[in-house]
Amino acid sequence: MRLIKSIFTFILVLTLLLLGIWFTLRNQAQVPLDLIFVQLPENSLALWLILSLICGALFGLLLLLPWLTSCKARNLQLERQLKQQQKELHQLRTLSLKSPE
Repeated sequence: MRLIKSIFTFILVLTLLLLGIWFTLRNQAQVPLDLIFVQLPENSLALWLILSLICGALFGLLLLLPWLTSCKARNLQLERQLKQQQKELHQLRTLSLKSPE
């Protein structure tokens, strides 16, 4: 199973790499990027698009980070509760086995 996962990951990475190369070769037009206050120098369209994709993904991860940390904290809290309840259940079971009837 691990071999299949490794092969699938390799094929996926290779496919994305080839698509990136193809995209770069197809979009070599030089364009300046005019932001509201800053005029950036001319670069290939592919570079600007890939950089905007990366910036958007990083921004999305930053926005997702607080939610992920709260989920992680809630998960730890629930795991502690579960462990405590399992301990209590074990104590009750052993107590009921030891008590005379």
